[in-house]
Amino acid sequence: RFAKAVAARVGSAAVLGGGVRAARGAITAVGKRLPELVPPLEFPSRIEPIAAGSSSIDNDVYDDDTVGSSWHSDDPTDQLATLQLLNTARIPYFDRVWRQQLGLPPGRPGAYLEVGCGGGIATVALASLGYQMTGIDPAARALDEAPAPARARGGA
Repeated sequence: RFAKAVAARVGSAAVLGGGVRAARGAITAVGKRLPELVPPLEFPSRIEPIAAGSSSIDNDVYDDDTVGSSWHSDDPTDQLATLQLLNTARIPYFDRVWRQQLGLPPGRPGAYLEVGCGGGIATVALASLGYQMTGIDPAARALDEAPAPARARGGA
């Protein structure tokens, strides 16, 4: 299926019967047609206030009813689906770094606060690992979505 998708994207049927070399060439061609992705500048400190206008996050969107209802959706086309997909990378990373830097035993003792938790996607995932999590967010609509998934995973 992957080769067919690449062939359709590149417009080359040669990929289907051309083997690995043709597939690699087609993938390279697709990559050349994509815009260059440039990571955002890293903030100098994660605990210092950032200058107004240096972040493009529109927190008002999280109070929108359409967006608010999609925080914990299983539909990968929903507006916030990317946040769910990020959990596969960020939650194990947070867990590893916190355990290393804080010297935590396997039980993950202590209480943790996620500031700007939105609908609680990361908060709920971290709680499912054993962290005692609390999330806060200025968007009331986003917070309305957090309790049900937390309860479904055994939280409050």
